[in-house]
Amino acid sequence: MKNENKNGRFPRWLKTAVILLVLFLLYAYGLQVTRVNLAEPLEPQRQENLVSLIRSFARPDIFAYETETRRTAVSLRMPCPEEIRGSQVSIEGRQLLLVPNCVTTTQDPITITGSGFLPNADILVAWTPTGSTSTRRVADLKASETGEVAVTFTMPDVRPSEEPQTLEVVEVIDRNIVGLSETTYEALDKIVETILMALMASTIGTLISIPLSFVAARNLMQNVKAPIASIMSGLILLPIFGGGAYWLGQLLVGPLLSPEATMLPALQDSLTALGFVGNFIFVLIELLFLLLPLTLGLLGALLANLIGSRLGEQATMRLPEGTLRILNFGTTVGGTAVLFILLAYGVVWINVLGIREFVPEGFWAQIGIYLWPGLVLGVLAALWTLRAPAKHHYPIGLVVYNVTRTIFNAVRSIEPLMMGFVFVVWVGLGPFAGIMALTLHSMADLGKLFSEEVENIDEGPVEAITATGASQLQRIVYAVIPQVTPHYIAYIFYRWDINVRMSTIIGFVGGGGIGFVLQRNINQILYTRASVMVIAIAIVVIVLDNISARVRSRII
Repeated sequence: MKNENKNGRFPRWLKTAVILLVLFLLYAYGLQVTRVNLAEPLEPQRQENLVSLIRSFARPDIFAYETETRRTAVSLRMPCPEEIRGSQVSIEGRQLLLVPNCVTTTQDPITITGSGFLPNADILVAWTPTGSTSTRRVADLKASETGEVAVTFTMPDVRPSEEPQTLEVVEVIDRNIVGLSETTYEALDKIVETILMALMASTIGTLISIPLSFVAARNLMQNVKAPIASIMSGLILLPIFGGGAYWLGQLLVGPLLSPEATMLPALQDSLTALGFVGNFIFVLIELLFLLLPLTLGLLGALLANLIGSRLGEQATMRLPEGTLRILNFGTTVGGTAVLFILLAYGVVWINVLGIREFVPEGFWAQIGIYLWPGLVLGVLAALWTLRAPAKHHYPIGLVVYNVTRTIFNAVRSIEPLMMGFVFVVWVGLGPFAGIMALTLHSMADLGKLFSEEVENIDEGPVEAITATGASQLQRIVYAVIPQVTPHYIAYIFYRWDINVRMSTIIGFVGGGGIGFVLQRNINQILYTRASVMVIAIAIVVIVLDNISARVRSRII
């Protein structure tokens, strides 16, 4: 220890003290920033509001009742006049006193006292706001053994009006269960919708994430290398094959999707007789038409990469050093220019930082502006490649790996709630927007999990397959997929479980499912109905969690 102090190193106890001091100051400042105030929960009014909320949630509107009631109405003014008074009512032996008989704000307390009610009777205070057809529950109480009542509460809202408004004290005389309530039926309908939303999002997200997970696995991509001529030739052919295939797809499906087209409406009418099965078939056909240009464009891009890589590889193997350097220089200039033009066009189309205002609207006019900077960058890139040997192979696999991982992390960093809001703006309110938001987040999340499973595989089978001269695709099919399949299946079920819970939150921005109804009931202060939704969500989450746990235990 003495030697350590002589060499200028701090003693261990001093380091520990400094760390503890830093943590103390951090949490002290955090307490100030977060404005923790322990006195607020102890205020009587806040405690009363909490108890009222908990009691409302503890009385879920599960069953429908045949109820016999007696109602006693009392007048209430909004806002208070200059002279504040009380209102007294006497009817059929029941007496009520409302003090005061007015409110100006939602913080003004009101007290109702009375007598002449049935002993231990359940009583609620209801208010029908001016201009509204729905009745809102503002207080609950129970009569004493002598039939007396007393309750103090605040109004949830203030609706100013010239005429007095009415509070009704509803006394329950008799109540019998006659079946399930409308709230329960609505909860069952929406929870089924929520489960199916999560299932469809998990399925689509899985189909997209599985192929992407292999290019996001470092162990598979780190050895993927190619000469510069192959890389740049693929980029040069990209707009020719990819853009041409996309244009061909638009040419094929354009007449079918135009407003004047009659094929799709006629097909939809013919499938209507099959019910939801016919609708499913029609949506698949419509989706096929919509995705055909994009699919052809992707296939064209893959074909461009395949042809360009093959030509570049052959040229690298056959051409002499000097000629190959000239080829590398030319393809690098062209490929870099094409890449810059595509990226610049995408940035302008998105209108990053309002850049669209400074460029012309026409496509070819924009290309003319991007061409010269692209060529300058291409020359600079070509000069840089001259530093390496002409037949040098560049780690293109690691570039694809880093780009894919960056996309996964960027999408995962966006909350599904925000995605739901964006898709609601795009496709409107309803579960379709929720499915799209959950699909996008599932794709990124599953892609990251799947790729990490690929990175953790046993390399022995891969090396054995490689020793036989197998290609990259064959190594993935015969050595990687058999190892990761059980984990993939387990993650898919787990993601379904997560999506059920996420769909509840996405419903708060209009993404469909039970969350949309839950938010509506909470906004309307219908806590007994909201409680039914919460119970339905809890039951489904518990059941799916048990199913997911059993599946994972059997597979893994």
